[in-house]
Amino acid sequence: MGSHVVVWAGKRLSDEEAAETRRAVELLRKIGDEDAARNLARFLPESGHAWSPDELETGAHAGPWIGLSAGVAQDD
Repeated sequence: MGSHVVVWAGKRLSDEEAAETRRAVELLRKIGDEDAARNLARFLPESGHAWSPDELETGAHAGPWIGLSAGVAQDD
């Protein structure tokens, strides 16, 4: 399973990006990485996370230019 979604503070995710992010959060929880799941889940629209002005400022300037990648493998 693989996906590619770039997130940053304040970015409005498309429906497809939100679905991919939800799947990644669920997988992280399934493998027991609750901290990573919680951190990623705050980018989802339903999270209600209140971004700080500093986070929004960083997201506005660096967000589109910085990409982070992580690979998560799921054994079948």
